[in-house]
Amino acid sequence: MMDSEFRWAWFSAALLLGALALAGCGKRQPIDPDRQGRMVYVDTASGETLAMDIAGEFPAIHPRTGKRTLMPALYCPKCGKWHPVPPPDQINRTARAAQCPKTGEPLTPDGPWPGEDADARPSP
Repeated sequence: MMDSEFRWAWFSAALLLGALALAGCGKRQPIDPDRQGRMVYVDTASGETLAMDIAGEFPAIHPRTGKRTLMPALYCPKCGKWHPVPPPDQINRTARAAQCPKTGEPLTPDGPWPGEDADARPSP
């Protein structure tokens, strides 16, 4: 009985140490102060991309038209385009929502923002 308790304690300690070792493995990117609290949107009516403050509900209101046509966007590095995606609280409910509809590649929140030159972007 004591032997199985010892094994269980050893296994638990090894699992905890492994989890702690992996917890610090990610490379943290510095937050760009110009982008903090902002995100990229795609206007579903025109296809226009724009960056603005994070909205509380979606579709968000377009600042020029006043219509609810803005959806959050993620970037495809392969085709070089921002694509509209479901709101953050619903993206996991939609199959393939985080994949490019053209290339099938995973979409990312990192990409050249509207009006920003892709070559001027800091590299990760």
